[in-house]
Amino acid sequence: MKVYLVHHVDALSAEQDPQRHISPKGKAQADRLGARLQTLGVSPVRILHSDKQWTIDTAERIAAKLGAEDKTAKAAYPINTDDPVAPFMAEIAATRGDIMMCGHVDYLLRSASKLVCGDEKCKVVEFKPGNGTIACIEGEGSDWVVTFVWRDDHAPG
Repeated sequence: MKVYLVHHVDALSAEQDPQRHISPKGKAQADRLGARLQTLGVSPVRILHSDKQWTIDTAERIAAKLGAEDKTAKAAYPINTDDPVAPFMAEIAATRGDIMMCGHVDYLLRSASKLVCGDEKCKVVEFKPGNGTIACIEGEGSDWVVTFVWRDDHAPG
């Protein structure tokens, strides 16, 4: 099984847009990320996101590139900075197939650490904020490894 942890792309400021949709730059970032994942054959059974508009927009644009528009959903539990990762770990264990989470940096960092090390405080990956970074963690049970990390500024100009 693969777990794709996606840090959202660039969003408009609250002054520009109170709902904070992704910016034109963010749209391009999400489209490049989705195209990259499509070339890799990524096919998650679920694409989860938080209740924040910029994570929804990120998830939906990636899903569109993957032909998986019907697989996006708001996580059934909170996934913000200090929220527990245990519900996400339980969902991973119960899911048959690959899963993607479009979310926020601290939650994603702790999720990756919990999978790979069993300890949320043991940092195993890094995300570049507002850049559309993705980390792929592969495994099952208590045996997980980081298989790749990619971010938008790795894309050719």
